[in-house]
Amino acid sequence: MTLQIIQIVCAIGIVAAFASLQFGLVQAQDPRYLVANLVSSAGLAGTAVLNVQLGFVITNVLWALVSAAGLFALKRNRHGPWTSDT
Repeated sequence: MTLQIIQIVCAIGIVAAFASLQFGLVQAQDPRYLVANLVSSAGLAGTAVLNVQLGFVITNVLWALVSAAGLFALKRNRHGPWTSDT
């Protein structure tokens, strides 16, 4: 039951992030969007590992890696739209 609750919360997190992007509330490089994707996909990957669901493990690990790469790219790019050195 606990794993299902984690899966539901993480699924809502991913869909909420995507909906925010689609409705123009965030941009794809917004740290809030990337963190929501990273945390939610990592949570789903963790529960998939415990349930031995290889397809979901692969999907969510890759999703988390892409989100993390986006965050690292933001960190490197100090002159991007999300910094305050204007």
